[in-house]
Amino acid sequence: MADERFFLPGPTEVRAEVLDAMRHPMIPHRSAAMELLMRTIHARLQPLFGTARPVYVVTGSASYGMEMAVRCGSVRRVLALVCGAFGERFAEIAELTGREVTRVIAEPGEAISAEQVRLALEHGAYDTVTMVHSETSTGVLSDVAGIAAAVRESSNAMLLVDAVTSVGAMPFQMDAWGVDLVVTGSQKALALPPGLAFVAASERLFNRARALPDRGFALDLVQYDDFWHKAQSPTTPSLSLLFALDRQLADIELEGLDSRFRRHAQMARATWDWVEVDGGADLRLEILARDGERSPTVTAIVCDHPEWVVRTLSEQGYVIGSGHGALSRTTLRIGHMGDHTVEGLEALLDVMGRVIRSRRT
Repeated sequence: MADERFFLPGPTEVRAEVLDAMRHPMIPHRSAAMELLMRTIHARLQPLFGTARPVYVVTGSASYGMEMAVRCGSVRRVLALVCGAFGERFAEIAELTGREVTRVIAEPGEAISAEQVRLALEHGAYDTVTMVHSETSTGVLSDVAGIAAAVRESSNAMLLVDAVTSVGAMPFQMDAWGVDLVVTGSQKALALPPGLAFVAASERLFNRARALPDRGFALDLVQYDDFWHKAQSPTTPSLSLLFALDRQLADIELEGLDSRFRRHAQMARATWDWVEVDGGADLRLEILARDGERSPTVTAIVCDHPEWVVRTLSEQGYVIGSGHGALSRTTLRIGHMGDHTVEGLEALLDVMGRVIRSRRT
């Protein structure tokens, strides 16, 4: 990438080649050309989710996918695992759709353990558990595999996972881990423009969805499945975004998932080492998430005057994220995901170090 300066935790930088793909002429969305496009996209999405099940493409943000998950995957009582703002969003969506919600809330920078989930399930008859894999607001990475095992061992509840900043950047094994529903969005690790959500559901969750009476229309998982088998979309999709998606999935396939995951791990390690070696000793910086519970895609950094740092970096041509919500006065966030490189990230960190030092001189 010629100019890597946009390190927001989402939306992330989008390559010119992907943006150019959106200039493709329109096609009828009920046509053989559309069906060919969708079949190609469907086949390339499944490895990213680690599933042989359908992956549905929804025109809308990942929050649309979260609401689809709740409406089509939960019945009455939801156990919400909250490690930050987007775990709380999942809980609020469940409440706003009429479910009874109990929260297990972690301290900022901490994950919820599989043992905590087991204990919570022992004290309540829940039909659904919601969680976030990579929490964008705190940079915390949760143990989906361990929590999925705890849910299966302790209950018959469905596990719904927000994987918005994980799918496409790190291994996700929906089938092997026993996850019932996964949702992600286009604008994070997949490095696409905002506007698409992707949802995959297990067979047992799909069977539950078919029995639910209030799935609605636009976010009806059963209707999406019917059209998936016809290689179509239930309603008119965002064709331009689909052309961009097709191009990006082809490039991800060319890079190879192992190489893509390794690049993300290297970017994360470069960020953590910079904070803990350079920042920790000289700049009074700390990583919010605990060691062993850190996301490879976003790092929340505790620092002095974070809003000033973000603003001054912007004046230098670099865009990073402010802290989210209640953490805005104590943290900033770097998104190291998508098509960024270690070299581009190191250039940002060098400028960021000089910016922070300038305030102390």
